[in-house]
Amino acid sequence: MLGVPIATILHLMGIIFWIGGMAARLLLISSAKSGTSENVRSQLHQIQRGIHFMMEIPGSVITILAGGFLINAAQVNFHLPWFRAKISLVIGLIVIEFLASRQIKAFTASGRAGSAMGLFASLVIFTLLTLVAVITKF
Repeated sequence: MLGVPIATILHLMGIIFWIGGMAARLLLISSAKSGTSENVRSQLHQIQRGIHFMMEIPGSVITILAGGFLINAAQVNFHLPWFRAKISLVIGLIVIEFLASRQIKAFTASGRAGSAMGLFASLVIFTLLTLVAVITKF
């Protein structure tokens, strides 16, 4: 059955693009200084928009679709603790992505840089916890 290995590869590649895109955007906004000019803010906005639409969105869609296929192919029991933990952590990653987008929009509009390193640290922690939940299947 060739579908499962292909779905696994697509799932992992999607994760790399999704998490990598979020990390890149958070590092980009954390490097910005408060009070930057409108021109610089516009350039940062265009860069982060490119990352968002060319990396994050396709990565998240591929990850979720391939993950759904893998769940179906493996006939995962939804009542397993590791699976519930993994789904909760994935929802946490989606929330972090939403908060990062809001912070970037606020910076573009007002020019005040927020604290993106807290979101970046949360991204790293959620990613590592998800990895532990999948590998150990506690």
